[in-house]
Amino acid sequence: MANYHYIIAGLPDLVLDFESSGFDFDSLRDQIVSMSSPEDSRCIEWLLFAQKEEYLNHHFYRAALKSKNKFIREYLKFDLEIRNVQAAFIARKNSIDISEQLVGENEFTDLLKIGKGADFGLSSISESAPTIIKVLENENILEREQLLDNLRWNKANEICTFNYFDLNVILSFLLKASIVSRWNKLDRKRGAQIFRQLVNEVKGTYKSENNY
Repeated sequence: MANYHYIIAGLPDLVLDFESSGFDFDSLRDQIVSMSSPEDSRCIEWLLFAQKEEYLNHHFYRAALKSKNKFIREYLKFDLEIRNVQAAFIARKNSIDISEQLVGENEFTDLLKIGKGADFGLSSISESAPTIIKVLENENILEREQLLDNLRWNKANEICTFNYFDLNVILSFLLKASIVSRWNKLDRKRGAQIFRQLVNEVKGTYKSENNY
């Protein structure tokens, strides 16, 4: 039986330890993996692969979207939407062939190739696409990256609504921790702000779970 309750119960202590000693995502990940079953560790690997550009191809996403795990399926579908819209947006702006920049073949990518208007015609099939495009229109690079990561963070929360003591909560936590790690490298002040948000969310979530 997966030891979700034990792992999630320990998250508040884990994040407090990393708050006091300095944030190290790799160590945090390794601690959680050491407490996870082999099957759950494979789901964690899927999530971590999605943070590395060399894995983000058609074969990766096709397999990920067939995962038995809800968080992997729904989050990586959203992540692919962000990446494809971003690729199409940049291609259109620079008069590059859009079809060469996209991953996957479906109604979403078809519209990105031929769709007209600022939203590529995506509003009819995607609630998130107009928001993603609005973010991409921000010309401040750092602000744009922050806003895209905010979308990812919020999606992680959305997927885990009403989830208690299960793998989805752990995957959501690790995704957010990876965002903190990224911002620590890009902008230490912003990274500290996001880490504080993670600490507060973990504390609040654990209290809610105890009252469930």
